[in-house]
Amino acid sequence: MSIAENIAAVRQQMDQAARETGRTGADIILVGASKMNDAAAVRQAIAAGVDVCGENRVQELTQKLGEKAYVGAPVHFIGHLQ
Repeated sequence: MSIAENIAAVRQQMDQAARETGRTGADIILVGASKMNDAAAVRQAIAAGVDVCGENRVQELTQKLGEKAYVGAPVHFIGHLQ
């Protein structure tokens, strides 16, 4: 399954869960943990609908920033800083 297919499936599950609580999928932010993925994969995930990217390693974040991986989505530190 491709990155886009995975994200579409997650979005569908999010939409269903939101409807069950009287909300919409637009009320939910999808954060994709982009750690251990290259810049091309991060760009694909953003294009497919990830709202926010999460990194927990400064080295990966700075490398991907240099490769312009996060264009179109903010990036946040997740977990413990390593």
